[in-house]
Formats: sequence, C-alpha cells, structure tokens
Amino acid sequence: MIQNTVYFKSRPSQLINLETFLLTILAVPVILLMDGILKQQLPVQFIPENLIVHLYRLPYYLSAFIFLNLTYQILRVYCIRYEITSEELRHYSGIIKRKQEYIELFRVKDLKIEKPLIYRFFGQGNLIIYSSDKTTPVIRLVAIKEPDEKYKVLRGLVEVNRREKHVFEVD
Repeated sequence: MIQNTVYFKSRPSQLINLETFLLTILAVPVILLMDGILKQQLPVQFIPENLIVHLYRLPYYLSAFIFLNLTYQILRVYCIRYEITSEELRHYSGIIKRKQEYIELFRVKDLKIEKPLIYRFFGQGNLIIYSSDKTTPVIRLVAIKEPDEKYKVLRGLVEVNRREKHVFEVD
C-alpha cells in the first residue's frame, strides 16, 4: 500500500490577473481626466447642492471601487492551492467560503497541457484534468510552474493507483 504523501503543492501565478492589472493602470489616467473635466464642466446651477458634493467625489468613489476589485482578485488567486498526493488531487479555493474538492487519482481519464504565450515567457502553463468524478469532471490547474513536470508525476501516480486498485478505464 502506498503512503498518502504529498508529491507536490502548487499555487497559480498572479499572471491570471494580468488583465485586471492592466485595466487598473489604464483606469487611473481616465479617472484623473474625469476629475478635471467634472470640476470644469459640471453645470452646478442645475444640480441640487447635496448631489454636487457626490458628483465631485465620483472619481474617488470609482478609484476606491477599482482598487477594491484589484485587491479582491489578488486575494482570490492567492487563496487557490493545488496538492497531489499518492491517492488524490486536492483543490482548495475561496476567500470567505472555503471550498475543497478531491478527485481520486484512479478516476483521472485524461490530462492536457495548455501553454498560452504569456505563460510560456514565465515557464508556466495550465494542466487540465478530465476525470470520471461526478461532481468535478474537469479541473484546471491554472498558471502553474512547470506543467510538464507535474503532468509526468500525475500520469505516473494515476497508473500506479489504477494498478493498485485494479481499476481499468472503459468508455
């Protein structure tokens, strides 16, 4: 019998948030421009006094929203963790409501590696796992380092588990 040892632990890269980072960087000049335009072009004589204060603060509200969204996205990715043990794949996620998914390795049907261009620059990729598990038929290990090495380890563990449990895949 195989001990239930952890063969590797991995977290996704913050490259997942590249789009959010870029949009945040682009939004800052737009908000600063909007702040200047609001102060010059706002027809204050037609707007109630209590609303003018909030309209002048609108760029600050938008900035706060954008930075809160950026913080949330960073935390969301930071809270994801993958582990592969000798018998199962574990996927942990969630900031407030933690979610844990487990897939027995003998249930893994197929594996696929994707390497988008930006991920290749950093030696990363996606490992997609197709399984016969009812609750999680597909699980994506996104933006992980050295997906080829993790593929080889996982492939070997799947074969060992199938032989040990006398499980054969039939479609």
